[in-house]
Amino acid sequence: MNVLVSNTKGGVGKSFLATQIVPLALEADNINIFEIDDNNKTSLQSNIIQFKHLDTHNIDEILFEVEIGDLNIIDAGGGNDTKEVIKALKDNNINVDYFIVPAVKDFEVIKNIKDTIDLIRENYTDSFIYLVLNKVKEKDKLKDEFMYLFGSSEYEIEGVINELNANKIVAVSDYNEIDIVKNIYKTTAIDLIQSGADIVNNFEKYKKQWIAEAMEKFEDKKAQSDYYKKKMAFYRLLKKLFTIKESIKNAFDFK
Repeated sequence: MNVLVSNTKGGVGKSFLATQIVPLALEADNINIFEIDDNNKTSLQSNIIQFKHLDTHNIDEILFEVEIGDLNIIDAGGGNDTKEVIKALKDNNINVDYFIVPAVKDFEVIKNIKDTIDLIRENYTDSFIYLVLNKVKEKDKLKDEFMYLFGSSEYEIEGVINELNANKIVAVSDYNEIDIVKNIYKTTAIDLIQSGADIVNNFEKYKKQWIAEAMEKFEDKKAQSDYYKKKMAFYRLLKKLFTIKESIKNAFDFK
């Protein structure tokens, strides 16, 4: 399966979706992420994802790897990067199963969304395109947050959502937990979920183990308490990540 995350505008969260969100929706043990971007490079540690970074001048180097890989996420940079990536994939007859076009709360991104979807349709007529409303603050106020897409009678803004030729709209929340995974643990959510699955599934066993460890490592009561609190905080993070994963899987519903 090949998934392409693209938008001709930079700064809309393509890498966030490619590295943190889409792997949760796919829930696989072995994923290739191809970062084709002249400006940005991911520096996350992962036992599940193989990160491969190339600039657009070396795009031909990844085409064979995409052909032979079982599960590939292609993270195309903004501007001409997206155009060159889509053209190269099409010219080399590489099938793309799903396209993901991110959108953020920014009126200026309307033209880029339209241009990206049109570009995809020009090259892959029957493609399945997700329009992803990225880092949503409040899902119950989604239409207010993205009024440039849905319109607003209050401000007499005409929406364009019906003009966009996307197959499905998915809203992805601005998850604090994933920011913690990325910036503190320096890894991906799918890595932490898989490595922490045994803790979630056998919580009572680990709870007793953490108490015993705290008493063995420290004599001071506060130090014991702090150690145990840290372990419990990690458990709560894992539990929340499992909930996020199920939400993401259901939202995208990859076949």
